[in-house]
Amino acid sequence: MTKFPWLKPAKKTDPEIPPITPVRFGNWSNGEIFMPKTAKDELMEKTVLDRAEETSRRLGIDRREFLASSMGMATCLAVINQINGCSSDDSTQDDAGKSPTGAGMCNEPGDAAFVVPTEATCEESDFLDSSGEFIFDIQTHSFDDGEWREKNPGIADYLTNDLGSLQRLPIIGAGCSTAVEPEVLDCYKQNHYADLMFTDSDTTVAVITSWPANTCTEAKPVGCGLPLSNDGMRELRDWVNNRALSQRVVNQIQVMPNDNWPLQKEIMTMAYEDPDFRAVSWKCYPAWKSDSYRPNGLPSGYFMNDEIGQAFIQHGLDLCVPNFAIHKGLSIPGFDVEHNQSIDIGPAAKMFPDANFIVYHSSINAGCGADVMAGQTAPDCSEAVPYDPDDPQPRGLNQLIRSMQDNDIGPNENVYGELGTAWQSVMTDTSAAQHFIGKLLLYIGEDNICWGTDSILVGSPQLQITQMRSFQITQQYQEMYGYPALTPERKAKLFGLNAARIFRVDPDLERCNADASMFAGVKRTMDGELGPRRWTVKPPLGPRTRREYMQLARMKMAKAVPI
Repeated sequence: MTKFPWLKPAKKTDPEIPPITPVRFGNWSNGEIFMPKTAKDELMEKTVLDRAEETSRRLGIDRREFLASSMGMATCLAVINQINGCSSDDSTQDDAGKSPTGAGMCNEPGDAAFVVPTEATCEESDFLDSSGEFIFDIQTHSFDDGEWREKNPGIADYLTNDLGSLQRLPIIGAGCSTAVEPEVLDCYKQNHYADLMFTDSDTTVAVITSWPANTCTEAKPVGCGLPLSNDGMRELRDWVNNRALSQRVVNQIQVMPNDNWPLQKEIMTMAYEDPDFRAVSWKCYPAWKSDSYRPNGLPSGYFMNDEIGQAFIQHGLDLCVPNFAIHKGLSIPGFDVEHNQSIDIGPAAKMFPDANFIVYHSSINAGCGADVMAGQTAPDCSEAVPYDPDDPQPRGLNQLIRSMQDNDIGPNENVYGELGTAWQSVMTDTSAAQHFIGKLLLYIGEDNICWGTDSILVGSPQLQITQMRSFQITQQYQEMYGYPALTPERKAKLFGLNAARIFRVDPDLERCNADASMFAGVKRTMDGELGPRRWTVKPPLGPRTRREYMQLARMKMAKAVPI
């Protein structure tokens, strides 16, 4: 195999790139939450590195080269299967309940959550390569150079320190550094967005979205401004699509109904009346605390079925845009924990049958409190459990399911589950991954699961795409819990066909256009020159230690910037 040029230091004095596993075993962030490295993560990472050392020596190649190849990815998936105890033989587990190195290997179809051909860990293969899927990522982020940089300094400081806290590696196309960009904040702009989304991944079309913030007015001239404004989302869409000569990005309209509703209503109407906006959905954060909504004298969120939520939904329907992308779960520091729950989704869906309720993050960790996604443990909030209709206090995805069932909302009706951050949170735990995807298929419906990755702060979405390609729900989980098999047809729906239907995108046309676009040509060239898995050594933009994350969270809250 050809040595990847980006594995060589740019200069002799540059440090060697350390071995990096293509799968991130903990210590990653999407900028909103932090996933710490657990003891099991450390064991999986160590096992992968040990096997990489052994196999690369036998093959006579560099360990870093091995990890960046298809063999490295296959080794990660095989180790995830092993350490998560796919073997039914209790003798393969140690006193801590973990499978020791070399035990519990299960790569045969049907007995492992990730299907890995036996030879794939020691021979180059294409088993994880694209088969021409239409991949529609409905949750992606970028940040522009709008008024928020000066008027909302808390977010600007957060993103600047977020990126500035990382040590960049001297590799071609590594993303960004102050040596490349005049402003650190420029590292989140459209050129890096396009690079990570479309030349470093197989994504066909993406929805661009924003984080919440107060709207700037004469009465509120500071502490305001979206980090990607509605105009900014439209401009990014056009910037990408004009260069691609195809539709690679579609945009939402960010709405904060609890921040001066008359003004927000006017923003929605203006967007509808401007034919250039062409928004596919309304994006909202019910748990975001606004200064202007104080039902109890304190900043608060809202529910989709309360007075504010109903007014918001009805106006969206009146404007002929029936899609509502709703952040639920992912307990972000500073958010209103109560309104981050998904108990309102079922009632709202029943009340407004013509609206589509797209639950971002599929409600993962809803009802678990703010500590869960800040690196604290909460065993009762694990997603590695089936749905229990008798559970008096369901949480996470189970809470969303209960809300639907209590209001007679069945699978494949008007509630959708989106996978941004949720899939990445469970994909190194074979039990949690199977329960999570299995419950979505069984209770939300195979036609109502939507692909999303929360990129670009987590880096290229290709890691998440690659793991989903190999993922299955085992025969054991199908028989024990009644989960449907994740067939190629269902996976195609999950990857993009479902989202294409509700956002009115022609998947065949856009797949064809994407293959002929400029970005596709650049991707093919870079794949040939640098290798198709160059994304494996690009560090994410979010904080990579719990200390970094908590420092940034405290700074964000101290500056009263409710993102």
